[in-house]
Amino acid sequence: MDAELARLGLADRSIRLLAGRDIWASITPLLAPRRNLVAAFGHVGPGAAALLPLQPGDTLITDASLDTVLSGATSPHALLHWVKAGVIVHSLRGLNAKLVIAEDDPSFVVVGSADVTAAGPRQLFEAVTVSHERQTVEEAQEAWLEWCDLAGPSLTAGDLEPLLEQYGAGKLVTTSRPAASRTAAPARPVVTSRPATPVRPAAATPPPSPVRAATPPATPVHPAQPGATTSPASPAQPGVPALPAETAQAATGAVAPDESPEPVAAEAETTGPETTVPEATEPEATDVPRPSWPRPAELYLVSLVEGGEPNAEAAYRLEELQREYTHPGENGESPFRVELLWADDGQGQDPPRTLRQGVHVIPVYSQKQGRPLVGSRIEAPGLVLQAYIDEYAYPRRTYCYVLTRQSAAKPAFGDLRKALAAIGEKPNFRNSFQVPRKIEALLGLWPDLGYDPR
Repeated sequence: MDAELARLGLADRSIRLLAGRDIWASITPLLAPRRNLVAAFGHVGPGAAALLPLQPGDTLITDASLDTVLSGATSPHALLHWVKAGVIVHSLRGLNAKLVIAEDDPSFVVVGSADVTAAGPRQLFEAVTVSHERQTVEEAQEAWLEWCDLAGPSLTAGDLEPLLEQYGAGKLVTTSRPAASRTAAPARPVVTSRPATPVRPAAATPPPSPVRAATPPATPVHPAQPGATTSPASPAQPGVPALPAETAQAATGAVAPDESPEPVAAEAETTGPETTVPEATEPEATDVPRPSWPRPAELYLVSLVEGGEPNAEAAYRLEELQREYTHPGENGESPFRVELLWADDGQGQDPPRTLRQGVHVIPVYSQKQGRPLVGSRIEAPGLVLQAYIDEYAYPRRTYCYVLTRQSAAKPAFGDLRKALAAIGEKPNFRNSFQVPRKIEALLGLWPDLGYDPR
């Protein structure tokens, strides 16, 4: 890392300034060896690919609206070259930013006055800053993600090809028609943007899984031991000490199941969700049967913020479930473990709808105001074994116990975005993913997990 910082000129400082007429001669060498670039440039001119070394899977946001194409400020030829090479390109009308973020370690951001254009590079005096200061990079990632959400679906070759003949024309180029004896009607404007994607209605709750009995057992993985009863959710009573499972369930009662079929999750841009994994000695699993590990049929993204402590009852339930489900795995497979996470109500959130027994969740750890960044950490999908609602907490808190497994893959939120963008989708923290191709795109981030055959 020290050698890379020295190459960037940041060995002994966190920020530097580059200035001059031929500014890209200094920027391009800094970016060329790096992968996982995301960029936002309002204008992209001819020869942009030689200046901004984007690779397949990298993402660019620009202003490819008809006005900028007609004026010659944005070249559809350059964008089409990138799209055909596998670069993800979005268009945001009114964008005037000039920044590029290198997300590989050590991450850094380049921001300044220079657009990506090779037309007369020595005619303008430009200045840009290069910084690897962590908070600055995170703020740049946060702004870039917001623009990406506003931009909508990525552009395709079919979107860009009609713009080629319009580039630099100054006015709409239309097909010539035979002369008429009267004044021809005004030519219809060329439609170059796709209609907004309609909001898909929330999917109904899927039918019961064939791997579970018609009568819901204590957990979605295997039945409880005789004489034990496990409730999916029960409120914590203040002042009541932790009790054995049978006594605790009888004392607290069970929360009625969610009657609404609409699977709506919490907003990603909200404050409050928290998660933790309390350090606890995991029991020996020699006498524990191997838990079932079904392939996800309903998968949620859950935005969480690290920190905080669970209450005593939540920690006690975690110990009970760890004794019941912790297993070393069979035939060399990765071990099973139970983790605890939680989310608080507030600002439009409804965690009980997302953290439900039987669904799978992918935790996404955000840092500011519950908003995930490109480099935010994500965890492998886990099966919700049980949910427990603390009605007496303020705001109300939903605890969730997740059966999960260790994976060698360590993707970030930016990788998740790219996996969904490859199939024309975007992260959705409100509704669940139930379409198989969308679920498979997400599961592909952790190829070594493996699931039980159906």
